[in-house]
Amino acid sequence: MTSLDLAKCMRSVDLERGVVPISKAASSLAALIKRSQANHQPIVVTQKGYPTGVIIDIEVFTAIRQFIEEHTREAEGAPEGA
Repeated sequence: MTSLDLAKCMRSVDLERGVVPISKAASSLAALIKRSQANHQPIVVTQKGYPTGVIIDIEVFTAIRQFIEEHTREAEGAPEGA
C-alpha cells in the first residue's frame, strides 16, 4: 500500500456504517474486522457517544507504521535503510 493509498483510506470514515457503539463492536467484532479489511477503511468505536477507538485492517496498520518510521528517519536525518 502506497502512502497515497494510505492517505485515501485514512481520510474517509463511512459515517453510516463506520461508526459503531462499543456494545455492538463487542458482539460483532469478527464482522467489523472483516468489513474493515474488505473496504480498507477505519471503523470508529464509540463509548457513551464519544469516539474511543478505531478498528483498522492489518495492511493499513502496517502502512501507517512504515510511513511513520520513514518520516521519523527523514526528520532525524538518517539515511533510508539505516
